Amino acid sequence: MPYTKEHLLPLVEKLEQLYDYDNIEVYVQAGIDFLTGRTITVPEFQEEEAARLMSIFISLLRLPDQWEDNDRLVLQLIAPPLTWQHCSETFLLHVVPLMDAPGTSSSIVLRFSYFTSFLQQRGCTPEEIGSFLISYSGDGNNFDLAPLKFTPLRKFLQDLIKSAEWNIVDAYLRTWKNKGWNSLFFRLLSKGHPDREMDYLENILLQPGKDYVNYELSRTLLQTNADKYLPLIEKATGHLSALPDYSGQLTGYYLLAGHQPEKYNTLLVNAAYTYLREYYSSMAGHAYRQQQAAMKGSADLLPPDVIAVKELLLQDKNPAIHYLDQYLTEKKYLHQDVFNTILELLQEQAAPLLLKALENDYDARQVLPLLTQLNQSLYLEQLWDFTLHKLKSVRTLVAVILADHPQALEKAGELLLHRKADQRLTAVQILCKLHTPAAKTLLQQALHKEINDDARDLMLDALGDPITGDDDAVTTAQLVTFAKKRGKLSKPLETWLDVAALPPLFLQDDSTLPPDMMRFLLYRMSRITAMQPDVEARPLLRLIDRSRSGDFAAHLLKLYTDKAGDVRLKYLLALAALVGDEQLADHLYSCICQWIAEKRLKIAEQGVAALVLHGSNNALRAVEFLSRKYRVRKSSVGAAALAGLENAAEELGISIHELGDRIVPDFGFKNLSRSFAVKGDIYRVYIDNNFKPAFINSNDRRLKSIPTATPVAIKDAFKALGKEVAEVAKLQSLRLEQYLVEQRKWKAAQWQQCFLHNPIMFVCANRLLWAIYDRHDKLITCFLCRENGRLTGLQQEQITIPEDATVRILHPLYLDTATGEQWKQQLAALRIILLFPQLDKPEETAPPVLYQETTTDTAISPDKPVLV
Repeated sequence: MPYTKEHLLPLVEKLEQLYDYDNIEVYVQAGIDFLTGRTITVPEFQEEEAARLMSIFISLLRLPDQWEDNDRLVLQLIAPPLTWQHCSETFLLHVVPLMDAPGTSSSIVLRFSYFTSFLQQRGCTPEEIGSFLISYSGDGNNFDLAPLKFTPLRKFLQDLIKSAEWNIVDAYLRTWKNKGWNSLFFRLLSKGHPDREMDYLENILLQPGKDYVNYELSRTLLQTNADKYLPLIEKATGHLSALPDYSGQLTGYYLLAGHQPEKYNTLLVNAAYTYLREYYSSMAGHAYRQQQAAMKGSADLLPPDVIAVKELLLQDKNPAIHYLDQYLTEKKYLHQDVFNTILELLQEQAAPLLLKALENDYDARQVLPLLTQLNQSLYLEQLWDFTLHKLKSVRTLVAVILADHPQALEKAGELLLHRKADQRLTAVQILCKLHTPAAKTLLQQALHKEINDDARDLMLDALGDPITGDDDAVTTAQLVTFAKKRGKLSKPLETWLDVAALPPLFLQDDSTLPPDMMRFLLYRMSRITAMQPDVEARPLLRLIDRSRSGDFAAHLLKLYTDKAGDVRLKYLLALAALVGDEQLADHLYSCICQWIAEKRLKIAEQGVAALVLHGSNNALRAVEFLSRKYRVRKSSVGAAALAGLENAAEELGISIHELGDRIVPDFGFKNLSRSFAVKGDIYRVYIDNNFKPAFINSNDRRLKSIPTATPVAIKDAFKALGKEVAEVAKLQSLRLEQYLVEQRKWKAAQWQQCFLHNPIMFVCANRLLWAIYDRHDKLITCFLCRENGRLTGLQQEQITIPEDATVRILHPLYLDTATGEQWKQQLAALRIILLFPQLDKPEETAPPVLYQETTTDTAISPDKPVLV
């Protein structure tokens, strides 16, 4: 029976994610139509891309001995010549690893019979089939020469090669001489045709440019049987020396000297000097490491660079030190591990060489940590010269070490007066590392004079919050004056960012921000590296009236989006969020959704961070929603949203649980309702137990619907309210169900504030069964929250929550069967439909043994699955 569309749907969805599906749909549909039986003619394509697309269906194939009609449809689909040409590798990658699956003798015979038959129909020779099986088994990409442990695939290959005629064996050798080393083929050849193994090995070892393969293979052969293979290694090394192949020559003599040092040590030393002298040794070393990675070789094997230096220092020490000093002066390539070898073999004598390496721009990240393992007297004073080094990376690393110098404070203070900004920045780094009161005093004195912004930012970071004034207006004026003196407000940040063209930014005293203050605000925000307010911009930001600055914020957001979300301009996004009103939050959320739809996820993450920075309840609700929606797909956005919520909670000094409670909207309700007038009569709207707006008149009688005479605008508002309430209720239901599983605890006052004063949470409270625990986590009693706000127990008695108690959503595992049934009967009698099946939770949702307080919980983490 042909495949069904449902069976093929996951493959189509995968294509939709990887390709522009509209452009390939017609070709994919042709394959689907054939596999589902809508067409009976195998589609043959003229375009290579169309033929290649059929490979997506190869994953449907099972083991060859299990092939049935559906599998044969797939085989027919990929059989046309052009399709097979572009799908053969996918076929082999998928099917060959399956061939080793266990099975009965008859099923294994059938498996290889079907497989070889299909390939022979595609024009493959027996040798090609055998080589395919060797290549795609993945067993030979190593140097394992141990006898084969047979599996179905290896047994088949052993029989295939052992029974091969001489001309077929020749064909195998031609193939594998071109393909290179493969341990599986070698072991199969040694077992089936031992007289031909040297032919294969010699061809491999005589190939130039195969440095790692030659080295590791030679080493393994000598370990396996030195007497048998030593002549072959000697011949190969002599051949590579004559070419010349300097890397092969070095590693060959290194291995031979390990077995016959008196014969080969002199040749090894000469080979080491020659290897280092040749200009292309860096390329040879790089090729060696690439081969090592491709063959998944041991990281313990020394690369040629290290072998050369090691052997020279061991066998020709003093001339080698002089040679390496000149080598480093000429800035020739050396692998980073060489410096470890120099330190290991020379100890304190290594200091001059390591300093020379640092002077000549070798990787300071590698050299400096090695230097610090030596006595400080050998290098510390000399490192002050490197504060003048041209490379910032070197100066930065040196600064950390120089903080340990006995005169670090004095010398850094002198460096702080240097005419060049790079050196002043290094001085600041040293003082920041010192982190002493005296160092902070020097930084504070230099802060408002320093014109290098990188140095100033580092000072600000080291000083924490250096702004101590209580009057934000005075502080801002001073900061603006300092910035003007440093020449930071004389020209626009961007050629297209004209302060005069920006909408006004309003202050809380009803004035507008003057141009200098506007330039200062933009300048300081441009220095941010993370989505947060700049420390020197904060006093000015506190003066801004956000309720009137929406146009300014919207303009900045447009500038940012017009520049395609350039990461360098994220300060525009941050500033827009910091000064924007509620409309800005809505607009920004729309932008984030658009960026996600366009798969611009990095920009979307920045947008989420800006939404957190906006900080309104509306903005944080949107962030919380994003943290849940993108837990799995586009998880980087969800992770950014969760991190933002955690940061916002930390900033407010509350837990992420409490933040989740705080941002639940109340829709402007007072005492769980909201009043409105219709022709002089007062009505109230509240949220009923079905999370729908309901209306009551002045006599507290519920109406069937909103009064007919209600103005259209109010009707539309309540219609929108109904949709919003439904969305919020769904979200809160998921949160509370998660809290049931986690057994989150609310302190008495927290619970009352959250559930008795918010219209949505009040309905949630009405539709759940609650439990009160004492301060020793012992269950006191259970209760229901009624529509009138009363808390009642199982016998309808009034319940009061003690001040030192905590409240949780009752988990059914804490009720005995009889009590559970009584509660179910009372719920039925009161016609209360629980928010979710609270009393029917399976045992696998049992709460944790240890309960966390609200202040340490991470409740709305999207990493935690919501159980439904």
